[in-house]
Amino acid sequence: MKKTIKNRKGFTLVEMLLSLAIICMIGGVIGGVCVSISNSFVTTYNIDDSADYALLYAKAFENSFLDCTQGAGSKGKTWSWYIDNPKGISGAPLLKVKKPSAAATNVFTPKFIGNSSTPSKWSVIMFYAVEEKAASGAEETFNSVLVKYRIYIKDNYARTDYIYRYDGSFWVPRFYERAKLAGAEAANRKISVDTSSSPMTEATMTDFCKDPQGVLNQKALDSIKSDLEGTSSHPTITYYSRINYLWG
Repeated sequence: MKKTIKNRKGFTLVEMLLSLAIICMIGGVIGGVCVSISNSFVTTYNIDDSADYALLYAKAFENSFLDCTQGAGSKGKTWSWYIDNPKGISGAPLLKVKKPSAAATNVFTPKFIGNSSTPSKWSVIMFYAVEEKAASGAEETFNSVLVKYRIYIKDNYARTDYIYRYDGSFWVPRFYERAKLAGAEAANRKISVDTSSSPMTEATMTDFCKDPQGVLNQKALDSIKSDLEGTSSHPTITYYSRINYLWG
């Protein structure tokens, strides 16, 4: 009896479909991993970059503030610090100081990507608060002044759904004693937030979270809501977007 043996070289249709399905699954996993790695890299880069710029703003403010408060001063004159153009539209956000009888000057001018027709890489807003500490037995009512600041930075290019926050503070040494040594009235020498400026509230930060076209990034706002006024987690101290120094 003659037996015929069929040639079974190659794949059947079922085997080919199964192989394609496995390849697609592996490709999907690899693609997801690549996207995850890419997003992680962008996030880490933005965190490091925003931290660097926050430090530059912070140090510029501290150095400028201490330079004025430790100087000779002028009686009845006021200095004021604030961020100009915080949303970075048609230019970078600038840290400025308004000196007595003079136009505001730049304390720190960052070099961001951007031009007159596009927003800068970062939007930056800065808030300030002041605490005075009494010392028992001190000749003056208060002798220690603590300046606090909070910086929020938003990436306008990566379109992330959260805002980077950085906090800092520093003591102003011998604040009232220096006024007395200079022959000024120490009680009239004061560091205070400007309550006429924008406070750190949900309304202020809602505007900050809008893009140049006025579209609100709700997720970005939600990421910092717990920091704002009117929440149980917010401390009793109030932050404002401008801080003043008055020589007595």
